[in-house]
Amino acid sequence: MNEQPSTGTDKLIRGALILVMGAALTVGTWSIYTLLTGKFGAPEEVAVFGAGMFDIAALFFALLSQRYAASPDSGLAPRLAMFAMVSTSAWVNWTHAQMEHWGLVGGVILSAAPIIAELSFEMWHRYEHREALRQQGRVSTALPVIPGLAWMLFLTKSWSVMRKSVGARLTVIENEAQRAASSDDAHHLQRVTAPRHAVTAEADGDAQHIVITLQQPHAITASPASRQSAAAHDAPNVVARQRRDTAPRVITVPRLEAADAPVADAGESLPDADFAAMSKAEAVRVMREALPDASARQIAEALAPHGITADAAYVRTVLSRDAQKNPQQGTGGYL
Repeated sequence: MNEQPSTGTDKLIRGALILVMGAALTVGTWSIYTLLTGKFGAPEEVAVFGAGMFDIAALFFALLSQRYAASPDSGLAPRLAMFAMVSTSAWVNWTHAQMEHWGLVGGVILSAAPIIAELSFEMWHRYEHREALRQQGRVSTALPVIPGLAWMLFLTKSWSVMRKSVGARLTVIENEAQRAASSDDAHHLQRVTAPRHAVTAEADGDAQHIVITLQQPHAITASPASRQSAAAHDAPNVVARQRRDTAPRVITVPRLEAADAPVADAGESLPDADFAAMSKAEAVRVMREALPDASARQIAEALAPHGITADAAYVRTVLSRDAQKNPQQGTGGYL
């Protein structure tokens, strides 16, 4: 029931647009056609195409600029081209009126024809485009409308209300930008600190054997979807190439009884350690030397009494980077 009036109104607007553009383009194309055939002696076939050359090009650039408006790219170039075509068409029509000695009134009538046609199309298309964006939820709510009488009687209060409204809108935009930046930073950190080696653990008695095999570069930088696709098609070739080019390194380390096993006191191993003068990364390295069998979480807990706040992820990052700088000293990764 509510859509019927809207549909009728839309049809009425489109009908009025067709009439306005038809009348304006008729005047403009007649002017150029007459100028080409009467003053310059151009063939009629050429004059037919030349009559609508500027206006048709302007319509094309207007449509293209509206397409750019729905994308993150700039639509300045097609919009400038549209203005150039409209301006050229208006100037040619004005010149034709002066050559026919029709005076100022004749010049205004002929030169206004392409301008009216392009403005009518631009206003209609802009309205349609904004309605489409509003239905997609991409148009922000309008600012409060303060009547002119309120501005006259309560200027300070009106200004304060408008200022607070704009400030609230900017706060929302700032929060969205910060969330987007935080998401990008987290993704970058996860990609940088991701393990660069495949680690396989096998238990054998009181010792634990860790087999480390270097991964191919695409396995580190590729997206999860591409890694799954590559694994499904190229898994035999990748495994064969790894076995042929990179010999696995087997390292034996003491086996902890449980993940939550207590850490031995490192106080006796650190008689000269001044954690207050160290950076957080240096403190992690010192504690790792004192507790070679501790996990990343246990090292982080051992640093806490010394005033060093670090989590397990940070400890893994520091030790992994040290292992990459000195591959002969480490396993290439830290669990």
